[in-house]
Amino acid sequence: MNKTMLAIIVCSMFALPAGAATISGGKVTSVDAGGTSFSYSKKKKNWRFKITDKTVIRAGDKTGSLSDLKTGQSVKVEYQRQGNALAALIIIGIGF
Repeated sequence: MNKTMLAIIVCSMFALPAGAATISGGKVTSVDAGGTSFSYSKKKKNWRFKITDKTVIRAGDKTGSLSDLKTGQSVKVEYQRQGNALAALIIIGIGF
């Protein structure tokens, strides 16, 4: 059983691009009016994600835009650390 769990953990390490992580189950708490970032909260923890020219916003199979993100909306965020900042790679909205 321990070897199986170890194999699963090792394989899952290679499933995401290097340095990429995912967070879900939280909500958008604010969106920067300039369109450069948004804040996200989950269980009393807060994150600030910057929006880059490579950030993709999805609503089901449709491509969305930053203006589709609303305060209180549930989203899943795939992100990557860039220096001291967290850069959103993909934002998947629920209920756009």
